[in-house]
Amino acid sequence: MRGVETILFLVVLGTVVAAFAGRLRVPAPSLLVIAGLIVALLPRSPAVHVPPEVVSLVVLPPLLYAASEELPWRDLLAVWRPVTVLAVGLVLASAAAVAAVTWAVAAVPASMAFVLGAVLASTDPVAVSALGRRLSLPSRVQALVQAESLFNDATSLVLFQIAVSFAVGGTAGRTTVGGVAAARRRAVRGAGGRRPGGRGA
Repeated sequence: MRGVETILFLVVLGTVVAAFAGRLRVPAPSLLVIAGLIVALLPRSPAVHVPPEVVSLVVLPPLLYAASEELPWRDLLAVWRPVTVLAVGLVLASAAAVAAVTWAVAAVPASMAFVLGAVLASTDPVAVSALGRRLSLPSRVQALVQAESLFNDATSLVLFQIAVSFAVGGTAGRTTVGGVAAARRRAVRGAGGRRPGGRGA
C-alpha cells in the first residue's frame, strides 16, 4: 500500500470511527486511539512516518484554533488566575510525577524519564472540550478546564525542549521545531532505540 493510499485509508477510518463515537455517545478521541492501536498491531500494517514539523505547523494549529473558538473571551478573563496556576504548576507537577514513576518502574535514566513526563503532561484541548460538553459541566468549570488545556501546551513544549536538551547533554538554546525534533531523535537513540512509553506526536 502506497503512502497516499495509506493516508487516505487512515482519514476514512478516522471519519468512520468519529461517526460511530457520536452514535455510541463515547468520546471520539478514545475510540480513535483504540482504532489506531489496532491498525498499528496488524501484521502487514505499513509504516507511516510523519515529520514532527508537519504535526507542529500543520496539524496542531487548526485543532487549537477550533478549541479556542469555543471559549468566549469574557469567560477566559474570569478564570485567568487559576488557569495560569494550573497551566504552569499542574503541568510541572504532572511531568515530575510521570518522570518519577517511569524512572522507578521502567528503569530508564532520569533525564529520559523527564522527557516522557514533559510529553504526557499536557492534555488534549479537543478531547477536553468534547468531554466537557458531554458531562454538561457548569460554564465556569468548563471555561476553566478548556482554557487550561489550551495554555498548558506552551508550558509542556518549553519543558520538553529543556528536558531533551538535558537528556542529550546540550543546552536549552535550540528554539526551532526542527532542532527539538533532531534532539528528540538523538535522545531516543541514546536510550537504546526505544521510544518512551512505546504515544508518538
